[in-house]
Amino acid sequence: MTTSFKKRLRDLVDCGALDDTGGGTDMGIFFSKDTGDALRAAGSLSTVGLAFVLALVIGFWFGTVLDGWLGTKPVFTILFFFFGLAAGVLNVYRIVSQAYPKRASVPPAPAATPPLARHPKADEGPDDRELDDGDC
Repeated sequence: MTTSFKKRLRDLVDCGALDDTGGGTDMGIFFSKDTGDALRAAGSLSTVGLAFVLALVIGFWFGTVLDGWLGTKPVFTILFFFFGLAAGVLNVYRIVSQAYPKRASVPPAPAATPPLARHPKADEGPDDRELDDGDC
C-alpha cells in the first residue's frame, strides 16, 4: 500500500464514511431499537387475510367433496363453510395475539388517602415502663 492510500483510508475512517453500523448515515434516523419488533409484527399481520380466506376455502371445498361422496348436496358444504369461518377467526386471533403480546398491566394507583397520623419513633416519647402506674 502506498502512503497516500493509507492516508485517504484513514481520512475516510475518521470522517465515518466507512462506518457500516448506520450511525453515520441517514438510516440511523429511521431505524430505532424497536424497529425489528415492529417489522416482525407487520410481517405476521400481513398473513391475516390469507389465513382467513384459506380457512374458508378449505372448509367449503371439504364440505363440497363430502356432499359429492355422500349425496347430501348442501348440508356438509354449509356445515364445513362455518367450520372454516370459525377456523379463520381463530387463525386471525392467534396471529394478532402473537403480533401484540399482552403486556403486564400496571395496577391502578390507590385512591388518595389522608396522611396517617405521625407515629413516634421508638426513641421518641415515653417508654412502656414510664407509662406503668403500678396499680395493676
